[in-house]
Amino acid sequence: MAFVNVVDSRAEANYLIREVDSRGDADLLVYKADLKRDALNNDGIWFFVDARAEADISVNFLDTRANADLLICYVNSRGEAGWREKHPLQGKLA
Repeated sequence: MAFVNVVDSRAEANYLIREVDSRGDADLLVYKADLKRDALNNDGIWFFVDARAEADISVNFLDTRANADLLICYVNSRGEAGWREKHPLQGKLA
């Protein structure tokens, strides 16, 4: 699981993210966890935190794909979360 903090500035972000609607377009399928204790060793399970100090990563959401480090699509269950294919960020988010 990754503890994720959303920042307004690209310069403050570890990664630039673009949310896509289609699973087929995504690099990573992401499940939004409701509780911190739902932590699993999976880059695709994200728990959003308000404080940057609590976060594993800081992200900035982009309006276009052009400069995105990662394309994500949200899924409804933990079992669906994970990388679709090999990616340079694999293992670096959690």
